[in-house]
Amino acid sequence: MHHMITETELSQQLYDIKKALYESKQKWNNIVFFNQESLFLYLNQLYCANGETIGDILNKLEQCIPFALTDDSFSLFLSSSQADNLQKMEALRRGFIESCKKDFLFHLYFINDEIQWEHILKTCEELRKKNRMIFSEKRKEQI
Repeated sequence: MHHMITETELSQQLYDIKKALYESKQKWNNIVFFNQESLFLYLNQLYCANGETIGDILNKLEQCIPFALTDDSFSLFLSSSQADNLQKMEALRRGFIESCKKDFLFHLYFINDEIQWEHILKTCEELRKKNRMIFSEKRKEQI
């Protein structure tokens, strides 16, 4: 079961990512990456002020991340729906989620103003609230 994070935790963790990404841009502004995958691997392993990597934080925020359907993620999504066994379906589902985290991280990396950051905070908070409500309803059904 996932820990249901609070609004304060969500804001702080997104701020930690924002700060790490900003510092990275300032420090390594003239680096060119071979491809998007190498950029993602680099960003995912950046340490934030709280001692966690961005990847660790994204794992915690998984249920608050807005998923954008790109060609890659849509392909993974379709593959998982057509999978013939549970293990393959789960592996494809995880691949879909990882693809969405990658898209989200790239989006965060290229944000360049406070209005965009506020929009991200608001969107993630809306998802956090909806997931909390769904979780509460499921708990009531189980009781």
